[in-house]
Amino acid sequence: MDNFGMKIKELRESKGLTLPEAAEKLGINRGSLSRYENGIVEPSLSTAAKIAKFYSVSLDYLAGLSDDFRF
Repeated sequence: MDNFGMKIKELRESKGLTLPEAAEKLGINRGSLSRYENGIVEPSLSTAAKIAKFYSVSLDYLAGLSDDFRF
């Protein structure tokens, strides 16, 4: 699992969301979210931004460029 995937999985679990629940709230395919979380594929920039906004974290945090998760 890559850094991005690990972080979004941890964020999802910290909010008490199942993968299908998170995918529905994000408006993305459940299979796609699973592949992102498992580091199989990387989301587009617009999808990564949507995920960051949903979890109220920065893209830098998700990409592993910063430990500071705030905007």
